[in-house]
Amino acid sequence: MLRKRRSNQRQQGFALIYVTLMGAFVLLPMGGLAVDFGMLYNIKARLQTACDAAAIGAGYTLHASTNLSSPTTVAAIEAVAQQYFNANYPTHYFGSTVVSYSAVPASSNSGKTITVNATATVPMLLMRVLGIAQSTVKASAVSNVKYISMMIVVDRSGSVVAEGAQTTIQNALSTFIATAGTSYLVDGVDTVGMVSFGGSWRLDFTPTTTFQSGSPNIGTAITNIPFDANNSTNTGEGLYQAWTQLHITNLPGSLNVIVLLTDGRPSAFTGNFTPSFGSCTNKTARGAAMDTYVSIGSYPFWPPPTSGNDTYGLLATQFAGVPETSYLAANSTNCAYASSLTNVTTDLNNNFPASVGPVDRVGVGFNSSYTNSAGTGISTQTGYYSQACTNLSDPECGRYASFNYADNMATLIRGDTTLQPMLFVIGLNYSGTSTEPLDEDWLARVANDPNYVSVGSDPAILAAGQSVYQTGQTPGMYCNSTTATLSACFAQVTSQLLRLTQ
Repeated sequence: MLRKRRSNQRQQGFALIYVTLMGAFVLLPMGGLAVDFGMLYNIKARLQTACDAAAIGAGYTLHASTNLSSPTTVAAIEAVAQQYFNANYPTHYFGSTVVSYSAVPASSNSGKTITVNATATVPMLLMRVLGIAQSTVKASAVSNVKYISMMIVVDRSGSVVAEGAQTTIQNALSTFIATAGTSYLVDGVDTVGMVSFGGSWRLDFTPTTTFQSGSPNIGTAITNIPFDANNSTNTGEGLYQAWTQLHITNLPGSLNVIVLLTDGRPSAFTGNFTPSFGSCTNKTARGAAMDTYVSIGSYPFWPPPTSGNDTYGLLATQFAGVPETSYLAANSTNCAYASSLTNVTTDLNNNFPASVGPVDRVGVGFNSSYTNSAGTGISTQTGYYSQACTNLSDPECGRYASFNYADNMATLIRGDTTLQPMLFVIGLNYSGTSTEPLDEDWLARVANDPNYVSVGSDPAILAAGQSVYQTGQTPGMYCNSTTATLSACFAQVTSQLLRLTQ
């Protein structure tokens, strides 16, 4: 029995030696591996964060650069990237050493890129027992900075004049796009144009990259926007003509943007109208803008509470001068409305078409071919409002048609898979009661703002608390503004552009 106990003791002693040796040659390296790998993972993550920050942080400087062949320009971009890298990767972080770093800007078809690469060596702690003194980690990041192709769409309707908001609008626009020191958009890099609308539309500034330095420049165009107290609100036509200019410019790789600034609800639409009887010398179809009278009454302020003689037309679709009501559509000789615009009900048999559309560059079906044939296909009966009404003597019919025309046009724009234009909409609200209040919900729907929740502007259409976002179409942004906060809304647009172009 005694010998047996000694044998057990010898076995226990052997087991202790075995465990000790295993700890020295197996467990210790495994523990060291875990510790060192954890440190490597931490440093790798921090190095990646620093590269990401350098690429994104240098994005604005890269976007503002007009000549990447200039060593001075490249050096300025690299310096900004280096600042962001250093701020996010302290010297000798966890004992590491950055042995290589580069930030390389370059041009691409749709914009510019900056590629950041970094390598760091990391001293090992416990793995030194296996002869591994250090390891290497690498990280890289690429920031793609898109060019911007932007059309500004400005509402110059009579309500702007009634509220005296012209100067506020012009000053805010000047800060946003016309002044190099305050605009995110870069002269010589981005493309900017402007369209304005009342009842008619006008190309105030043809899209160009030299929008600030050219002659004339967009600052002059902003100063010369033809605001007039007699203008109606043909929102659909303003949107369409801006969309057309984006397609003419044709920069599908850029960030294509339409910025709509409006202070009112639609009250006009464009289409082809054929006098069926009356005194018109020419009874063929004519492209024209049809305006509907805006009356200010009790809430919800619209449509006008009266009937009869509330529809004006037919007016020139493209701006010809002020007041717009003095410029009739082509082939209006001897028409009853030529002597009094309200007589249009006589010339058109008291009805407008159930399907209308822009009268230039669009073929039937809106296939984005932008031909020069007259276009129809936009419903005046469905869209935002459902109606079965084409009665010229009923102002509600005309107002509903104006909304539907603009709403369906916005839907077409958001569904454009070639340019994928984004709609940024700014609604200018007034504190007084001399003009109609905005339908904020409809404007947010035009923008397709995924973050907007209805305020119940028209509870019959959209109750408060509901989302206006329509899936499957390009999302945009809506900003509700007053004359005091208009510049803040443009600043929000700038913030979105800064995020979207990188």
